[in-house]
Amino acid sequence: MALLASAGSALALPLQVQPYAEASRTAPPTAPPWTACRGCDLRGVDLRETLLVGMDLRGADLRGADLRGSNLEGADLTGADLSGAQLQGARLSNADLTDVNLSAADLSGAVIIQALTPGARLDGAVLVGADFTGSDLMVGGEQRDGPPPLPPLP
Repeated sequence: MALLASAGSALALPLQVQPYAEASRTAPPTAPPWTACRGCDLRGVDLRETLLVGMDLRGADLRGADLRGSNLEGADLTGADLSGAQLQGARLSNADLTDVNLSAADLSGAVIIQALTPGARLDGAVLVGADFTGSDLMVGGEQRDGPPPLPPLP
């Protein structure tokens, strides 16, 4: 059972998530018993292989959370803190990553196609094999001074 804090109150919600290493590749991802967790404290929570499609996670604290193999397609993560999160193989296509902190996050093999990414912070993030096709991403976040961002991939 995980304890989630939101708007100054604590909620005890059961999270029945299959462990990443034990999950069968044919088993469908597990969905949490909630549909929105805006501003929730999910630091270090194990959400491996979790179905979070279209989830409202605006301003959520996901520092160090384990989201390996999770599906966050179309999720709203505006202003969320995912620093140090494990996002290997996660699917974030069409997600809103505006002002998201992904510092030191591991996005190895993540699929982040057509995501909205203005202001996303990626300093120290692992991006090996990540697919950012169609995402207007500037490594380092918002551009203030210096060279122009790289053009989008064809």
